[in-house]
Amino acid sequence: MQKYSPMQVGQRIREIRGGMTQTEFAKLIGVKKQNYISRYERGRVPNPELLLRIADYGKVSVDWLLTGKASKRK
Repeated sequence: MQKYSPMQVGQRIREIRGGMTQTEFAKLIGVKKQNYISRYERGRVPNPELLLRIADYGKVSVDWLLTGKASKRK
């Protein structure tokens, strides 16, 4: 099993978010508050259900989101 870096997970979440605001992204993935997105981008890893929603939105695998090692496209 590959290890993951919470900060790198945050960077990948930021990459998926792209040019939209944290508030817009939060609404798209069903997160109630923008500050949660900020926390995730600064290194707090989302729960598994939210990881799946972020991965689905970004059309990436959860494995890529966590480790950066798997295929970026699902």
